[in-house]
Amino acid sequence: MLRGVVAGYLRTGGAVGSDAAVRHGRLSVSPATVRVVMGELTAAGLLDKPHTSAGRVPTEAGLRVYVDHLLRPRGPSPAARSALDAELQAAGRRPGAVVRAASRHLAGACTMAAVGRRPRRADAIVDRIELVPLGARRVLAVCVFEGGEVCDRLVELDAPVEAEVLARARDLFAERWSGQALTAVRHALRAQIERAERQDPERRLLEFGERALPEAESPDEAVVVEGRAHLLEPADDERLRALGVLEDKRLLLRLLDGLAEGGPLVIFGGETGEAALRDCTIVCAAYGDGQRPRGAVAILGPVRMNYSRIIPWVGYTADAISGILHATRAA
Repeated sequence: MLRGVVAGYLRTGGAVGSDAAVRHGRLSVSPATVRVVMGELTAAGLLDKPHTSAGRVPTEAGLRVYVDHLLRPRGPSPAARSALDAELQAAGRRPGAVVRAASRHLAGACTMAAVGRRPRRADAIVDRIELVPLGARRVLAVCVFEGGEVCDRLVELDAPVEAEVLARARDLFAERWSGQALTAVRHALRAQIERAERQDPERRLLEFGERALPEAESPDEAVVVEGRAHLLEPADDERLRALGVLEDKRLLLRLLDGLAEGGPLVIFGGETGEAALRDCTIVCAAYGDGQRPRGAVAILGPVRMNYSRIIPWVGYTADAISGILHATRAA
């Protein structure tokens, strides 16, 4: 019964009467029986009765029961999976480019807006640091990560630095910290600096190495949004509210970073405690590289979306990204 009401609501957006519930749920019971059961579901908090209608609409609790227990998923076809796999292979080995390509493809496949969280910079494996002098007191520090991602920053110095000092700092970094995660490198450098005597010549190299490391990424750098235009077709109130949420990358980053490993998960706006997410839904899944979670992909849109199609698509996309990252790490 609940499946029939939810299916009718997702299709039409309006209250669903007993006849429609029978039709959408493919039930073999009388409308009178349906009305009794709908009353019981309403009393249980799974359905609600709008004041101007005799029909029912699902509550958030009713939608939760539907997606967790009653949904009939329809995964992407073999041809659709092959198309996504080919697009991700064409994106190359850089994880950020893979996530952007995956988000773009996911948005098109689901005709919804897609959000991708690029791999967390703190977890990225550092391959090497390149130090390029730009004058006596300015150095361009280029951090090259495993997989080819590059992050650079300009380091302003209090005193001139010689080329051999830069070379020693680079070699010391390669000897001690190449192949480690950025956050581990940062902690190790800080610990060694605190242990070093102030007059120790190596301390200067350590301090320079610490300043050369990239900062944590900003929300704009971390979050990819694709397919905004899909929320304008049609541009109803729920879709426009979801479109507004996509402009708040701090909120999106907080949501995606709060994910546990795995998925896909369906998160209704009321479950987040975020007022901006009222009448929105996030379908999300984490991806990793075979050793740890690295980020997530999601569809963000109105409550009325095609869950049976979107949930499997999000799950497959996250798995496809994981496969690329795992292969890159093993290479």
